Amino acid sequence: MRVPSIRRSGLVTEKARLRALREYGNFALAYSATFQPGLDYFGGEEGFLAYKQVGGTAFVLSDPLAPISSCEDLIRNFASEKSDVCFWHASRPVAKILERIGFRVNEMGTETRIELGGYDFDGPRKRNFRRALNRAACCSYTIAERSVTSLDREELQTVSERWRQTRGVKNREMTFLTRPAVLDDEVDVRKFFTFDHKGSLQAFAFFDPIYTGGEVVGYLCSAKRRLPEADTLVGYAILHRAIRTFQDEGRVILSLGLSPLCGIEDKELSSNRLVSFGFRTVYRSRLFNKLIYPLQGFAAHKGAFGGSAEQTYCAFKKGRALSQLVKMPRACNLTRSVWEHLKEGGK
Repeated sequence: MRVPSIRRSGLVTEKARLRALREYGNFALAYSATFQPGLDYFGGEEGFLAYKQVGGTAFVLSDPLAPISSCEDLIRNFASEKSDVCFWHASRPVAKILERIGFRVNEMGTETRIELGGYDFDGPRKRNFRRALNRAACCSYTIAERSVTSLDREELQTVSERWRQTRGVKNREMTFLTRPAVLDDEVDVRKFFTFDHKGSLQAFAFFDPIYTGGEVVGYLCSAKRRLPEADTLVGYAILHRAIRTFQDEGRVILSLGLSPLCGIEDKELSSNRLVSFGFRTVYRSRLFNKLIYPLQGFAAHKGAFGGSAEQTYCAFKKGRALSQLVKMPRACNLTRSVWEHLKEGGK
């Protein structure tokens, strides 16, 4: 199947994107690729891929939302239109397509997925769930799924902003690989909230849908935030409630998202050796983990949920990896924030 020539985002309509999402959005970042602000789109009625233009480089986000049988044509056509292009958070089937058409393909970190059927909260690895429920009861917390329109928007914004002030990136939302939290109701997105005994909002978690054949089969935990003074395990309590809800509905999968640079071996596909060495060095770096981002702690946290780890991939054309990697912080809206964080000594 031939793919139409390039179309800008205004011509790949939201209606067409939503239709493709529900039919082919069987991966964690499908919803983000469809609706994240700042993305452009290539394709048409049959399917599309999402990308972010940073200078002369097109950063493609995750897999195309199209039948796997048409992904190679879609990618080839896009690469011919945008010669300076790289791919991020691709699945293994798409990574193999990229390798076949001449890209260097590197592992970029594992995605943790929980199979909801039969998942329970027993055993020592999941003790934080049980502790969280006990502490939520002691704090007289109430956890409920609610519409955003039923809440105080100013209170919701306060929780979000105060949480962000505890992060390394304080002054802006991360983008591209992370979908910024939308403090409004959204199509098929599930939103759970925690309130104290006075009814004041303490924390929230949002879940983006994952589809198969037009049906929601699972979710990605795309945002989880709390007040600094809220119980530190409240996120586990919200996740417990969400998992139980999704299990009762017969959902199949819950993705906890990416652990960047975790588990990289690069033994199977044709990788860029310098990129592979750099990724592994950064992951092991005590300085990077302390001052910039706790990669190892993040991976250990997600590993404690007892799910499966699936590797994700990035891909570069020969000779372009370095120039594209340098632009990656801009794609993620991090450039100034990282510099300011370093000047503050990683506080």
